[in-house]
Amino acid sequence: MLATPVEQLRPALLATHGIGPETADSILLYAANQPVFVIDAYTRRTFLRLGLVPEADNYDGWQRLFMRGLALDAQLFNEYHALIVRHGKNVCRKRPLCAQCPLSVVCPIGTSSVQPRHRSGRASALPGRAWRSRGNATLG
Repeated sequence: MLATPVEQLRPALLATHGIGPETADSILLYAANQPVFVIDAYTRRTFLRLGLVPEADNYDGWQRLFMRGLALDAQLFNEYHALIVRHGKNVCRKRPLCAQCPLSVVCPIGTSSVQPRHRSGRASALPGRAWRSRGNATLG
């Protein structure tokens, strides 16, 4: 089954009860080692906050954004997606930890929410407060 070309296997997976685009693409990327980029909540949240959004805000639109912007390489997609998931779980959470984010200098949310630091090296306010106070909760 995993040797079946993506053009045939993806529709077959999607036709299976309970399998949606994210699950089908996870199977294609991680089990079949096919160059298909997986889109999940971490990907959407992180890139929305960075201001990098597709023309169509749906699964296919997000997937096209990545698949057109990156080389079609299963190993690259695997690593890139794994790094996005790690970043989303550890830093770019629903209540982001912008002070800890390596992307905060280029992120509109991080740039505006990272607070000046005291001499102790600690942030002068909780990083999530500035985010929440602007009413941007729809992104997270």
